[in-house]
Amino acid sequence: MDAALGNIALFKGLPAADLRALAERCAPRSLPADSVVFREGDPGDSLYLILRGKVKIFLHDANGKDFVIDVRSAGEYVGEMMLDGAPRSASVKTIEASEFGVVSRNDFKDLLRRNPDVALHLIRNLIRLTRGHNVRTLQDVRTRGELQIYIEQLKASKAEDLPGVKRWFVVKRWVLVGLLVLAVVQYYFLDVLLEMMSIGGITFLGSR
Repeated sequence: MDAALGNIALFKGLPAADLRALAERCAPRSLPADSVVFREGDPGDSLYLILRGKVKIFLHDANGKDFVIDVRSAGEYVGEMMLDGAPRSASVKTIEASEFGVVSRNDFKDLLRRNPDVALHLIRNLIRLTRGHNVRTLQDVRTRGELQIYIEQLKASKAEDLPGVKRWFVVKRWVLVGLLVLAVVQYYFLDVLLEMMSIGGITFLGSR
């Protein structure tokens, strides 16, 4: 188990003795694909180290659909927010068959006290996760805001005032102008052709 834990990015550079001690307190767990690792609201009492496989971290939106926050694979971990002792703030489900090493909160806190570098790595990961969530939230707010503005414009505007309709009218106007010009040109050349044929006919008759 200690060799597998050595592949977890969080524990890179961890002294072999500490890695071995952690492995002794780490409980193995295997789950098939599409299995719930834990649910939002469950007790947050352990850290899951991903030894093999891939998982998604998600929340449920107002319609009950999954809103994926992050996807993690072998060498990463989930459940690090268990440090405050609060219930799980998100749900985790396996995307493919996965194996985990499960570390209790007390054992992990002891590890952090003895290894400040591990604590710093964890803080950086939490910042990355929070930043990514904020970006997605901002994009969602902007999208909804733009949609709401468009709906209000539809309510307040007449159909002919809408940009798309205006563009269509402009295109239609130019097409009609083009057809009119083409008709005038065709008429002019037809008139000239008939006149030339008439003159040519008179000349031809006169020569006889």
